[in-house]
Amino acid sequence: MHAIVSGAGVAGLALAGRLALDGWTVEVVERASAPRASGYLIDFFGPGYEAADRLGLLPALTQRAESFDELRSVDASGRVRATLPIRLVGDAVGGRYMTILRQQVVDALHAQLPASVRIRWGVQVETAHDDGTHVQLLLSDGERVQTDLLVGADGVGSRVRQLGWGRHERFVRPIERLLFAAWLGEDAGFAADLDGKVAMQTELDRQLVVAPLGDGRVTGFAVLGGVAPADARQAIAGIGVLGRRAVRAIREPYIDDVAQTVVEPWVRGRMVLLGDACAAVSLLAGQGASLAIAGAERLAEELAFAKHPSDVTAGLATYERDWRPVIEREQARGRAAAGTFAPHTRFELEAQRAVLKATALPGVAHLVARAAGGVTKR
Repeated sequence: MHAIVSGAGVAGLALAGRLALDGWTVEVVERASAPRASGYLIDFFGPGYEAADRLGLLPALTQRAESFDELRSVDASGRVRATLPIRLVGDAVGGRYMTILRQQVVDALHAQLPASVRIRWGVQVETAHDDGTHVQLLLSDGERVQTDLLVGADGVGSRVRQLGWGRHERFVRPIERLLFAAWLGEDAGFAADLDGKVAMQTELDRQLVVAPLGDGRVTGFAVLGGVAPADARQAIAGIGVLGRRAVRAIREPYIDDVAQTVVEPWVRGRMVLLGDACAAVSLLAGQGASLAIAGAERLAEELAFAKHPSDVTAGLATYERDWRPVIEREQARGRAAAGTFAPHTRFELEAQRAVLKATALPGVAHLVARAAGGVTKR
C-alpha cells in the first residue's frame, strides 16, 4: 500500500514513520524547502508522551529536552511576585513530562524515520482526485502520482483540506482575537540573568513567558489580545521590564492567530486530515504536539493491516469515530483557557495573581501545578 503524507511536521513525520514500519510505501511532501530552524517551547505530556514511548521515540526526546528550576511570576518592574517549582508539574502527571522545543520533537521524529520514507522538500499537492479506487495527484514539481491514501498533515492552513474540503475560512475559528508570537533569540546576558528559571508576566489582555536555553539563547512567547501582527513587537515591549528585554532578543518571530480548526468530516474517500489540519486545539489549550503524535499512532493502527482500498476507507472511518471525541474535549478546554493567558478584566487578572502568590502556602503549589498541567505551550 502507498501513502502520500502532506506535511513534514510532528503529525506527518510520526505517521510516516509508523506506516513505513507497518510495510507501507510512504512519501512525504513538504512545501518548505528545508526543515524549519525556528520553534518554541512546549510542555510534552499526556497521550503523545505515552505514544512516543510505544514508538521508541522517548529516549531521543529526553535527550533533547530542556530543564528549568521554577516558574517566576514577575511584575512590570521585573520584581518576582510568586514562584512555582516546575518539578511539581512533572509530579502532577506522574513524572511523564518534559519541556522541549517543538522543533526538537520534529528533529527527533525525522532522525528516526525509516530509510524507506522519502521526503520531497519544496513540493506540495496541486490537485487531488479520488477516482473510487485511488487518489490521483498532481504535485507542484509536475509529477503525477497515484496513491492509496492522501493524508493532510499540513497544519492549520492545510493545502489538502483546501483541495478536498473547501476554503480555509470555513474551518479556522479564531479565539477571542488573540495573537500568538513566539521566537528564539540570542542574548547571553539575558539568559544568564534568568538563571535557569522561566519568567512570566501577565497583564490585561496579554501574557509574556521567557525562558533561557543552555547556549546563551532565550526563547519566549506572548499571547496578545486586540493586537495586529505588525504591532506585536511594540506590544511585547510595552508589557514591562521583561518585555523590553525580551524584545531585544527577537529576530524572526513566528506570529499567528490563536485559532482552532473545526472540520466535519475528517475523511473524504481516501483522503484524511490529521493533526492541526483538522484538530488544532489552539496554542492555549496546549498538547498540540502530544495530540499530533497520539493521533498519528491511532490512525496508523487502524491502517496497519490494510491490504485493499476498502480496508483503507474502513480504517479511516474508525480513526475519526474514535479520535474525534478526544479532540473535541481538548478544544473545549482551549476555548476555556483564553482568560488564563490573557485576562480581560481587572478581577480576572488579580484573581490569577492571587492564586500564584498563594503557591507559597503548604500544598497550594502542588494544586496549582495539577491545574496548570504545564508552564509553557503544549
